[in-house]
Amino acid sequence: MTYKPALSTSELFAAAAATKSAAAGAHERAEHAPFSATVIADSGFRGPAFEASAARLASYNTALAASAVRLEQASVALLAAAGLQQQLDEAAEFIGVFAHSRVVLWLNGMSMMLDLRLSRTLLGAAGKEQDYDPLFDHPDESFESLHARHAQTVPASTMAAVDDAGGVILEAGPTATTVLVGDAADPSRVITMVAGATTGTPSKLPGELEKAQMLSEKTGAAVVVWQGYAPPPLLTDAASPHRAHAGADDLAMFQAALEERFPNAQKTVISHSYGTLLATKAAHQHGLLADDLWILGSAGVSGEHVSELTLAGPEATVHVVDSPEDPILMLRSGPTAAIGSSPSYIGWGGERVLGVKGGHTDYFTDPAFLSALQQRADPTA
Repeated sequence: MTYKPALSTSELFAAAAATKSAAAGAHERAEHAPFSATVIADSGFRGPAFEASAARLASYNTALAASAVRLEQASVALLAAAGLQQQLDEAAEFIGVFAHSRVVLWLNGMSMMLDLRLSRTLLGAAGKEQDYDPLFDHPDESFESLHARHAQTVPASTMAAVDDAGGVILEAGPTATTVLVGDAADPSRVITMVAGATTGTPSKLPGELEKAQMLSEKTGAAVVVWQGYAPPPLLTDAASPHRAHAGADDLAMFQAALEERFPNAQKTVISHSYGTLLATKAAHQHGLLADDLWILGSAGVSGEHVSELTLAGPEATVHVVDSPEDPILMLRSGPTAAIGSSPSYIGWGGERVLGVKGGHTDYFTDPAFLSALQQRADPTA
């Protein structure tokens, strides 16, 4: 199992040292500004031009002093992050000896969370595609508390849909909400739904919650509608992998948060359409804590072979679900697809689910898919 930290300890230490040096330089230049004003005054230079130059030098002093303070704060933050990342590296080295794959992936999530917090400290913002409050950032907060806090921030229409589904809000941001339906106390299985370009928006949340309720009833699992990324706003934008790349780390962190809360539950990720690229990017780039990954109606996935995806362990499985009636299949040709590799190519290596029918939006009600999903809940089936 590969340890893939989001940050480099050596680079953080180097950045902290460079920033500290820059702060010292800014302090020195700030101290020189008043001295320069004194030299000009001692020269006998007077008049409007002198007054303007003196005012400008005073402003330089203020600006440089403020810059020095900000650089010092950045240096402290970088140094603290370097120390924490070093501890994660040492833990990963120790854990790797015992091949605890799930713990290694959780450490990857910790590194990504450290990266997110460092970005907020240095830039005053998350540096992500949207200002999102991740579940991973609140390991000790109960679901009841999370739900109550997020309920005060989401639109009334969103809250009505969540209440109708009996859901619990786990994450919330300006343009998306992540909701769990089903057993939130001690589920034996947790299914995470990763929506596509046309179903991952706030207006589609009620419909996605209906799917989640249906899946929960069919499988007995707790089901999460994950809206932790901003899907492409237009279908034409779905031809670009940018949004999937931006959201891949957030999905990896979310699955790590589920592992932390439900260590004994089976983790399932069901990705659809554009969401298949995001989910496979998470597994390819960061590692994804999933025991089974389902790829439905994909226009392209990350990785040239399924072996390039890092999941929860060696027994994890990847399932490819396609309907011959789905027009998205026209975006695939041999080993390639419109925005990545073709998961249906025989050389890619995923397990094919046969007998699926219907159009691009019919997968979640297809009997063949639902049967395969139910059977995967029992590894001996």
